[in-house]
Amino acid sequence: MRLIATLAFLASAAFAGTTTDPTPAQIDDIIAKFAAKEAEFARARGNYTYRQSAKVMSLDESGSPTGKWEEVSDIIFTPEGKRSEKVVRAPMSTLTAFQLDPGDIQDLRDVQPFVLTTTELPKYYVRYVGREQVDEIGTYVFAVKPKKLEQGQRYFEGQVWVDDRDLQIVKSYGRGVGQLKKGADNQYPKFETYRQQIDGKY
Repeated sequence: MRLIATLAFLASAAFAGTTTDPTPAQIDDIIAKFAAKEAEFARARGNYTYRQSAKVMSLDESGSPTGKWEEVSDIIFTPEGKRSEKVVRAPMSTLTAFQLDPGDIQDLRDVQPFVLTTTELPKYYVRYVGREQVDEIGTYVFAVKPKKLEQGQRYFEGQVWVDDRDLQIVKSYGRGVGQLKKGADNQYPKFETYRQQIDGKY
């Protein structure tokens, strides 16, 4: 069986800049700057209301669906100004080849829309991999891995692509990881997230 999980999230994009690899000092500066941009993005995202749709499907060898899990939520503010999530559609799951556990649900909500802010940065090893073109955008590619797994916490492990002009993450690819109970054999899928600009800035 193959697992497909799709989510769409927001960010900005720009055209490629230079093509030479940065020096170690420049790499440290790039990491600090894109983490600061991520913190700004996270603050801005916290002021938006939006509808979020998540869908997980299992497919047979021919690519035909054999089961589906789906959830549609509105991210809104209460009259008191408190941010909340309201599930507006959640049909009964028809998955039989596998089941989603709490780690999968947390990954869909928190890990797949990965935001590596200045606050989160100390929790991760970030290593420069090279340069790569993503559509028309020149990017720096970084491998990201948590330094330590703590009980009950989910983390991102994979790669991020950072716009070499605006120093904002435009793509991520990896999986959610965390500390499992002894003897557990949970399997978590890899996912790919692209960000698109929506308002001329974010």
